[in-house]
Amino acid sequence: MVAIIFLLGGCTKLSWTTAGKIVPPVGNVCPLEGKWVVIQDLSSSRHSGADDQIWIGNTAQFTRGAAMLGNYVWNQPSYKIKKVNSTDYLMTKYLMLSSSLVPNNTVIEVTTVSTSENFLGEFIRVDDSKLIAFAENKVLLLKRVSDQVDSSLTAADLDGVNKNQKGKPATSGILLGLKTPGNDGNAYQTFWIAASNGKLHPLLMEKDIFFPRSSGFWFLQVHNVSTGSIKEDELSARDVSTKISGIETKTMGIIQHDIPGKVHQRIIDYVGNDYVAIENKVDGVDQLQVLPVDKISAQEGVKISDLLENSGSVVYNNARAQAIQSLRNKGISSTDNDDREENFGLLRKNGHWYLQGRINYEDGNTPRYLDYNVNLIPPAKMVSYDTLCLSWQNIKDRVPDAMDAFTSPNRDIALIKTKAKLYVYGITNDQLGSEPLTKLNLKEGEAVVMAEWATGSYVDNWEKAFAANGAQKYDLTSP
Repeated sequence: MVAIIFLLGGCTKLSWTTAGKIVPPVGNVCPLEGKWVVIQDLSSSRHSGADDQIWIGNTAQFTRGAAMLGNYVWNQPSYKIKKVNSTDYLMTKYLMLSSSLVPNNTVIEVTTVSTSENFLGEFIRVDDSKLIAFAENKVLLLKRVSDQVDSSLTAADLDGVNKNQKGKPATSGILLGLKTPGNDGNAYQTFWIAASNGKLHPLLMEKDIFFPRSSGFWFLQVHNVSTGSIKEDELSARDVSTKISGIETKTMGIIQHDIPGKVHQRIIDYVGNDYVAIENKVDGVDQLQVLPVDKISAQEGVKISDLLENSGSVVYNNARAQAIQSLRNKGISSTDNDDREENFGLLRKNGHWYLQGRINYEDGNTPRYLDYNVNLIPPAKMVSYDTLCLSWQNIKDRVPDAMDAFTSPNRDIALIKTKAKLYVYGITNDQLGSEPLTKLNLKEGEAVVMAEWATGSYVDNWEKAFAANGAQKYDLTSP
């Protein structure tokens, strides 16, 4: 009986021992073996100003000796399988898929495909005939059309593959928005940082915030408008092809607002494709607000229930109720009434954006506020990409004073921010390079408010568009 128990125990599969773990393919067999065709693009294009490649009808092929996606081939790919919770995984991708494709809260297999130099993508196995690919900054649905790859892709014939189909080098670029505090208010600027195959492109810089939208590239600016004793920060957002004179902008700001206070500061905390998170400071009262880019001059912000599903709104209100209770436990009962669910924004911490709520209250006659965490990943409507492919511990081991970090979708470059520096590192095999590719000096209190990534052919398009709209080469010797 004892022997039987041990034998049966050795055959038992414990679910908790594999969930979230990376395991090699059984018997060194390619887990994606075969030929696949793209039948649907599950993502909406977030990039503009570039020729968008049509993926439907393209093929993908995988074998032990090579991987092919579209017109590109990579030799000797590595396949790693991890088992994860489907809902948690898709949340990190800021994506909602039909439960018929990926059931909620189930254990799914995700296969990561990479080479020594490039990250190709991640693939969810829906069933034996369908895959969901996260590759080329797209989400694609693939259908298996053959269990075998083309003969030209077999290990024995790799030398005969057309030279034009060699795997392209990893190319990534980022539009990085920075906020710099000053005596006369905050200043904003945008940096362009890009690298191809581990080699850095020239750094470009432009004042104000230059950012991509589905309709093209836009500028976001903050204007200091004074009318007698009234001072106001006026936000304006426009397509780069639209030219508005300074006089028109100031006049627009004065007409659109009836300011009850004497000083109204609008401080940008985050810029996305369609939404901007700001802090409103009016005569000592600091409130958070999220504004749609298309209605940047609106007085009222976006309700959190408009961004989140009903369950998300419940989480927000529960978190707010707990924070209010903590104030009442301290004897504070005079708090704001956020019936419209507008007093929230985004906080940057340890390589990710987090939803943050705020409660305004009075301590005696002094206005104060309490910020609290909302334990939800920001919706894809607000943040389209926020994945950190390196562990925070790995980053801190290399840069002990790191305060923030960003990694590209291609997993080829990383930006690591400290209090005084911004380091740019290459990434190889999920490890930071031995030395940074470059480093930028940061001013005291400088903070990141935007991080928009481009990969592949978009890098060249974004770089050209940025330069065409006034960006200049940045002098790394600048203080």
